[in-house]
Amino acid sequence: MTALFRNRLAYLSVSFILLIAAFPLISLGMTTGPSLLWWAGLVSLTCGGLIPPLQRLILGPPPSADDPAS
Repeated sequence: MTALFRNRLAYLSVSFILLIAAFPLISLGMTTGPSLLWWAGLVSLTCGGLIPPLQRLILGPPPSADDPAS
């Protein structure tokens, strides 16, 4: 699991996909679909929102790229 948090592009992509997938799931679960879709959307929304803060707690802020030419 920590290998995912070491690659910035990977964890931000996973977080973005979870957040994007959450809204249709919640919408379908509230209108016509089974309530399981609503819960899946809520879990997806929560996990997608918690990935970036957890990364900062586990590994700290990302290293800044220092430009030696400046």
